[in-house]
Amino acid sequence: MLNPGLDIEGIRARLADTGRVAIADVLLPEAAEALHACLSQEIPWRLSCYDNRREASERALKLTPADLAGMAPQQRHALQHELMRQARDQFQYVYQSFDLVEGFRSGESPGLFAYRLMEFMAGDTFFDFARDITGEAAINRVDGHATRYGPGHFLKVHADESPFEQRRFAYVLGVTRDWHPDMGGLLHFLDNDGAVCETFTPSFNTLTVFRVPAPHVVSYVSPWVTGERLSVTGWFTVY
Repeated sequence: MLNPGLDIEGIRARLADTGRVAIADVLLPEAAEALHACLSQEIPWRLSCYDNRREASERALKLTPADLAGMAPQQRHALQHELMRQARDQFQYVYQSFDLVEGFRSGESPGLFAYRLMEFMAGDTFFDFARDITGEAAINRVDGHATRYGPGHFLKVHADESPFEQRRFAYVLGVTRDWHPDMGGLLHFLDNDGAVCETFTPSFNTLTVFRVPAPHVVSYVSPWVTGERLSVTGWFTVY
């Protein structure tokens, strides 16, 4: 599944130098196409957002289509208004996601190619690759979430730190087609002063890896956009 022609030494050097790297053509073409088809046609998406009014353990919301359908129009409007109000001065995000590890364990939507991808990423070949490019021999766990950004979606500044697990590196495996910077959805990395120091534009069959913690943001997707920013995201961790 992994492209055998990758420049491992160059990838390792770039990651060591800047703490982040974008690896083009990371999967074999047929695997990238299968992942794109899966994410664009088969994933049972949830609306992911954050409600700062709740207790910390309950703030991350994942609303199914049934959850949203069960809301009256005024309830959905009130939720959207509240999320935007919170986003003015608090951490917030709005996009679609699906936890691939949990979905596989629960048997939801069996047969997804994305499950096969996660099985591969949890195997020796991919772990050897991850340890090689990061220099972190202790990495022994990887998780994954399918994500889809459309008009009005965003992810405010955060650093990917967690009190619950030892995240060493984050990754974004993108399978986004025909995306341009003026569409938004850009991955911006910030320096110590909070200024943008590097930006990665969504693209097809590209694996972005960056050291944690690293302040970053996914910019607001423009309301006129008709395409989808598709990816599998997660962390390389130690447990």
